[in-house]
Amino acid sequence: MKSVSYTVVTNNGRAFDVSLPLHLQTRSETGVAQMVTKLLATLSSHLGSNRNVSDGDVLQALAITLAIRARMLSATPESTASLIEDLFGTAYAAARAAPSYVVGRA
Repeated sequence: MKSVSYTVVTNNGRAFDVSLPLHLQTRSETGVAQMVTKLLATLSSHLGSNRNVSDGDVLQALAITLAIRARMLSATPESTASLIEDLFGTAYAAARAAPSYVVGRA
């Protein structure tokens, strides 16, 4: 199965290496990886200058964005919801399974 890999470093000095499996019908591994990298960079940039945003606020913004983007598809609501659940379940399981470790910052 195709996947994209990331090393994630958190603000609290922890990191984790995660390999995220891609859907069997993924058309562009590179395109997916580039979008994820840009989305994470945009979030980091925004959050770095805005300390009044909570982790829950971030998740809510991502959920709203996903809902809007999903509504733009021409697929049935049922098939779109099923795909979202499958994609999120697979990605979140991989992220949760990645062991974290302490990293130093100079």
